[in-house]
Amino acid sequence: MGIFELSAILITLSALFSYINHRFIKLPTTIGLMVIALLFSLLLILSTRLGFDFELHAETI
Repeated sequence: MGIFELSAILITLSALFSYINHRFIKLPTTIGLMVIALLFSLLLILSTRLGFDFELHAETI
């Protein structure tokens, strides 16, 4: 996966998180994006503990 794909994924995730914040949470943009990104990171960490191996996939990227 190259730099173009990674940047496309990050831009898409930030747009999705911004939409979720604007539509449901209604926090200021920077705070809402930070909170949602933190929750997403915690979800990835917890899913790794439950047996899904996202960490290995992230290391290969």
